[in-house]
Amino acid sequence: MPSSQPVDRFVDRPTPPDATALPAPDAAGPSWRRHAWIGAVAGFMAYESALHRAAHQPGAEVAALWLGAAPFLLIGFVACRRLAGAVPALLALLAACAALWLWRAELAGHFGWTYYLQHAGANAALGAMFALSLRRGRTPLCTQIATAIHGQLSAAHARYTVRVTQAWTLFFAAMVGVSTLLFVLAPMAAWSSFANLATPLLIALMFAGEALYRRIAFPDMRQRGLLDAVHGYRALMAARAARPGLPR
Repeated sequence: MPSSQPVDRFVDRPTPPDATALPAPDAAGPSWRRHAWIGAVAGFMAYESALHRAAHQPGAEVAALWLGAAPFLLIGFVACRRLAGAVPALLALLAACAALWLWRAELAGHFGWTYYLQHAGANAALGAMFALSLRRGRTPLCTQIATAIHGQLSAAHARYTVRVTQAWTLFFAAMVGVSTLLFVLAPMAAWSSFANLATPLLIALMFAGEALYRRIAFPDMRQRGLLDAVHGYRALMAARAARPGLPR
């Protein structure tokens, strides 16, 4: 997708030494921390499989309700703990669980809303994160990650990262749109197949397609894998937290 957004704001200007090729924050950490992403991916896949099975299994509406509500309970607990402390957060969590249990019969018939809000909300948040970085005066997110991995970017590579940021923005917007249409118009089982099975596959295909195109477009550039991109993003977030002056 062509970009009308100027990129010389982060290409022609020298990159500050401390913002170039940021090291992975966990490079010197223990082995379990460096490879914790494997457990996170495995847990995510197990959770998605459980959601999909509950959505397709008659009589499992109550279990589906609890599975769908679990992330919201966890997010609420963490937010309440930061705002009010551990004890009020625990009491609020217990109260929410008690309410879910008391009204489980009434709420179980609408468990699909918890699934939809998870899927559409997560994709909308990711899309907004990429889209907001495309605003004038901001550095596109993929440009920041590429700089964290490779250091100073060439003009061609910088323009390419702008287009990749735009592509991910459109991808997540499409996920929200398709999810909404299927949730409103299709059976719950069909929506669940898209949300829990097709979406992770489409994300993987998006990564693979971008990596293939990058290899063709920039054959002389040292190619990095998905894990390096994850480390680059984590390094970027850690450096941003430590140095609020970094480009956003």
